[in-house]
Amino acid sequence: MKTERIESILKIGADLILKYGYNNVGLNKILETANIPKGSFYYYFNSKEDFGIQVIKFYSENSLVLLRTYLADSSKDPKERIISFFEDMQKIYAEREFNEGCLLGNCSLELSDTSEAFSNSVANELSIWQDCFERCIQEGQENNTVKKEESAKVMSDFILTTWQGAVLRMKSSKNTSSITIFIKYLKMYIL
Repeated sequence: MKTERIESILKIGADLILKYGYNNVGLNKILETANIPKGSFYYYFNSKEDFGIQVIKFYSENSLVLLRTYLADSSKDPKERIISFFEDMQKIYAEREFNEGCLLGNCSLELSDTSEAFSNSVANELSIWQDCFERCIQEGQENNTVKKEESAKVMSDFILTTWQGAVLRMKSSKNTSSITIFIKYLKMYIL
């Protein structure tokens, strides 16, 4: 019961932080939306920062489920798996009218300079994402479906970093042209 309640609060927190940003979501908004009293919040979380760090982990773990579904799809070669993930994410962002973006990217911009705990949390989760891409790229390099000019580690770092930048540009321009360019160059030059 406690675990289910925490997950429910974390999901609400992730939705609120995606929409408004961490600093724009006050404790009262969390309490009101989750329909919990203040005392219960502190029963589940040590502080708002602890809550924020748990939201980052929760969001990342849930996003990894989706990412791994794509990257482990043995019906496609590794290059196709990676491309299809980004193409489908582009569609999702367009359906959401270019809002929200990636909670990890958003929190990296908003919180990394203000809290070492937040910075470490985001960096750790992005490293896990990068490892997923690296394994898929490495598989593609081994079966000659992905270019070998760079190591899988360097390619995965570049892809994830460039993707995060494309998503940030999408949010500000309110269109997916930056993502379209990212995917085009990913197909032509990177993978």
